[in-house]
Amino acid sequence: MQKIKSQKNKVVYVFIDATNIIYGCRNAGWRVDFKKLAKYLKTRYKVSRIFYYAGVDNKNLKQLNFYEKLSEFGYSLRLVPVKTFSDGRKKADVDSRMTYEMMRYLNNYTDMIVFTGDGDYYWVLEYLLQKKNTLKLFGSRGTVAQELKQLLKGNITDLQLLKEVVNLKE
Repeated sequence: MQKIKSQKNKVVYVFIDATNIIYGCRNAGWRVDFKKLAKYLKTRYKVSRIFYYAGVDNKNLKQLNFYEKLSEFGYSLRLVPVKTFSDGRKKADVDSRMTYEMMRYLNNYTDMIVFTGDGDYYWVLEYLLQKKNTLKLFGSRGTVAQELKQLLKGNITDLQLLKEVVNLKE
């Protein structure tokens, strides 16, 4: 895995697993400013598209307003309805949709940036490492699955390093 190089025909896509990123940063004591993150990605890596995968509860107006803002910032939203289980737990399975779309758009991008720490992405990332010029992974230290650390030989950028650039200052 190397730094994304400047190429005339380079097309960079970003895939963000929102749950892993939001909670990873929150557990570290800070929150991501998604407007700043989009600007950073577009400026630093010249990204063409930023896909944002998250659960959606259509009754949660605060969440819906947040997603509207993300759309205004240029994110391509991929929202999966939240399921409520009999024990009260809530879950949205975004992993399968994100995996599917990494493969679906495979021929549309040359380089990719993935925000996650979830080991569920191991198989798709293993395959994409063979197919793409560059695969860059951002994750929260301590929450990146051991399998991903081994696959990427520890070459993972800790989100904490972005804190000064993309921290939401309230």
